[in-house]
Amino acid sequence: MNVQELATCAVEKIAAKAMILNNQHLGMVVQWEDRFYNSIRGNTILGHPDNVGSPDNPSGIYPDYVTISQGFGVKARRVFRREELREAIQEMLDHDGPYVLDIIVPYTEHVLPMIPAGKTVKDMILK
Repeated sequence: MNVQELATCAVEKIAAKAMILNNQHLGMVVQWEDRFYNSIRGNTILGHPDNVGSPDNPSGIYPDYVTISQGFGVKARRVFRREELREAIQEMLDHDGPYVLDIIVPYTEHVLPMIPAGKTVKDMILK
C-alpha cells in the first residue's frame, strides 16, 4: 500500500519479504461487488477493462510490480502458474535482501472467511 517502503527496505538492508496476490482488481472491493452487488463493477479493475491481466493474459498485467520493485533496488519475480509457486517462494526465502513475489491469480478467487458489513462472527461466510 505504501510503495516507498521498498526504498526503506533497500536502503536500510531490511530483508522483508512481500507476496502480492495480484488479481488485477481492487480485490477486496471486487469480492464485495461479486457477493452483494451482482458483480457490478465500480471502477475496480486495475488497468484497461478491455485488457485485464490474468494468468491467461500476461500482456495485460498492470501495474508492473516487478519493475517497480526493481526500480527501488528490490529483487522481484512474477508467477503465473501454480506449478511455479513452490520454487518462487523458495527463491524469495533464500534471498538475503528484500524481495517482492507478484503472484497473478484469477480475480474470481475470493478471500475467505469474510464477515459481511453489520454482521458478526456467527454470520461469517465460509464458501
